Amino acid sequence: MIDELRNSAGHCFVADLQYPVLEEVDLHHLRKVLRVRDGERITLSDGNGNWCSAYFTKSGILRDGEIFVTPHPVHSRIAVVPLKSDRTELVVQKATEIGISEIVIVEPTARSIVRWDERKEKSEMQRLGRIAREASMQSRRVFLPHLSGPKPLKELAGDGFAVAEPGARGNFSGLAVLIGPEGGFTEEELGLFRDSVDLGQTILRAETAAIVASALVMSNAKRVIQ
Repeated sequence: MIDELRNSAGHCFVADLQYPVLEEVDLHHLRKVLRVRDGERITLSDGNGNWCSAYFTKSGILRDGEIFVTPHPVHSRIAVVPLKSDRTELVVQKATEIGISEIVIVEPTARSIVRWDERKEKSEMQRLGRIAREASMQSRRVFLPHLSGPKPLKELAGDGFAVAEPGARGNFSGLAVLIGPEGGFTEEELGLFRDSVDLGQTILRAETAAIVASALVMSNAKRVIQ
């Protein structure tokens, strides 16, 4: 990671780096949570790979120096069926911190426990978007992850996803992994996918499997870059 990003007192996203304006929620976070003091250096990004350094002041922020452009990362993807409690939130947060480019929420499958109605679906996707943004700030990302869905399972079958399934054979080198619900996929659902990936010698909780898969995908993405 670039030292200037790592060592900044805070990292925020703004719509325009030329004339940066912080959202109220970000100002509150910097002042009340991170305790950033007047004159301390922070970093700003537009979420599309462009970023700059700035000074935090009581009256706002002052951009300092040039705007840097970061090459777009290898497209890495994780797909997950909504999980009970706050576990979907945990998956989105950790996948974002690990560096995943796109997080896909999948429509309920045969054994899904969580099923959103239309109103719940909209509010949950908005909430997950906020979680991804906050995790991007914490982890000093300059690209916001793309959060999409809910998508039908069949739509993912022809889109390069490998399904996480215990006992899968072969060395996985792909960049897209699908994680099933708490009850797993049915044989019919598994039959939609040509590729599969084994995430270890034990049976993992769905949220743990998503975190392990994210790390594996990012490891594969690193080798692509090299």
